[in-house]
Amino acid sequence: MSILQKVLGPASKYDRRLPYDYEASVAVAGVPGMVNHFFCDTLCGLLERLADERVAPAEVTIVENHREGAVPILVEHCVGADGAWLRRPEACRSFAQHYPGHEKAGRCCYRDRSRESVGTYMEYDPPRSQHH
Repeated sequence: MSILQKVLGPASKYDRRLPYDYEASVAVAGVPGMVNHFFCDTLCGLLERLADERVAPAEVTIVENHREGAVPILVEHCVGADGAWLRRPEACRSFAQHYPGHEKAGRCCYRDRSRESVGTYMEYDPPRSQHH
C-alpha cells in the first residue's frame, strides 16, 4: 500500500456508486432503548461480525451508508436457507444478484477495503414516562 493510499484510504470509498460503509443496529436484550451498532467497510465483513457475535438475523437492522443518507438492506438477502448469516463466497453471490454493481467482471468492487469491523457503539434513549 502506498503512502497516498494510507492517507486517502481505499479508492472504492470515493466511488459514489458504492456505499461508504455498512451499519448493523441491534437492540440490547432486556434494556429498552439501548441499541448496539456495528460498522464495517464491507457487507461481508459486517455479516462475519454478526455471526461471530451470535446475533440473530431477526434482531438486526442493516443499512448501507451513502453520502446522501442510509439505505436499508434486506436481512433476507444476508442469510442462507438455514437462517444463518451468509459468508463469502455465498454472500458475494447473493449481493451480486440483489445489488447490481456489487461485482464487476467477477472481481469484487470492495477488494481494496478491510473486512474487519471497525468498532461498536451503544446508544441509549430511555423510554419516556407516561406520567404527566
